[in-house]
Amino acid sequence: MDSDPALPVFTPDRRDAGMEYRGLHCLCGEVVFRISGWPRVISGKGGFFWRTLARVWREARMATEDGEPIESPFWLPLFTRCRRCDTEEAILDGDSEIGHMPLARRREPRESYRCRACRRSEVELVVGSTGGLRLDGGLSEHAAVEVVARCHRCRRQARVAFFDGRPSSRQVRLDLLYGRR
Repeated sequence: MDSDPALPVFTPDRRDAGMEYRGLHCLCGEVVFRISGWPRVISGKGGFFWRTLARVWREARMATEDGEPIESPFWLPLFTRCRRCDTEEAILDGDSEIGHMPLARRREPRESYRCRACRRSEVELVVGSTGGLRLDGGLSEHAAVEVVARCHRCRRQARVAFFDGRPSSRQVRLDLLYGRR
């Protein structure tokens, strides 16, 4: 798996001015993937029925066009499987626990991502980050990263995983006031 800022995959509809975006492609050259991971809402104990019901409830609460969910739909890392060579790799998996699924709970089953409009699972991926992007590295405490997927069939875009540790303007003002910056 490699990232390239010049890769003509797609440009996210909602771009963050402070992030650098890079398209993802497999080493074989393919840009279409299937992704899986641990959804935030359904991770935990419970039978398949209750996890499925929780997932349906989560998707019903998420706006289809405007607005964004309060929390990232998936924990980091995400797992990508190439459509052409069937190679699976973890992206954004590092030593840091910030924004990641706790190691003790990683034995829970992963779920695949599907487009909410057409229910297909093949997507193109763009990763945005502040600073340099390392797909296998951890995130710093003040990093921001987002994974944007675009359905290969209907072209609907969705943020499937994100983490924003950047201080807000209010936090910066308070830090300046108390001499922490």
